[in-house]
Amino acid sequence: MKTATKIFILSFALFVHGSGALAYESTAQVIKRQAPPGIGNAFYGCVEKAESDDIALAACQSAEKKRQDARLNAAYKSLLSKHHGTAKDSLIRAERAWLDFHNTSKTFESSLYGSEAVSGFQVMQKEIFRLCERANVLEEYLLISKDQ
Repeated sequence: MKTATKIFILSFALFVHGSGALAYESTAQVIKRQAPPGIGNAFYGCVEKAESDDIALAACQSAEKKRQDARLNAAYKSLLSKHHGTAKDSLIRAERAWLDFHNTSKTFESSLYGSEAVSGFQVMQKEIFRLCERANVLEEYLLISKDQ
């Protein structure tokens, strides 16, 4: 499994500069470049420290998933408390639809990527990014709700 992780890290960590030379880009740098705003700096530091240790990388992802899920839940609860009637019902339906999309996407990605450690890392990263993106959207809705 460690070999698969190293291959994954190296495949994403090398990129071509204008001169055509290959240069090293850390796993954390690659993830940061792909990530939506809102992923915590602690996550990038954790990934940097973990290097190619599968267990440490999984712990980094688990902690960030928990943080993003908490962000999403806090924003959702705040939105629920600010809206009533039709708006509240629409928010509930939208969140249920998003949860269905999120779960279906995770199931599909799991079947697409397979069961190796590198695949699990990729599936979890996509899940974390979806949670973060949804939390970003709900937090934006909160800003709009405050202005009304």
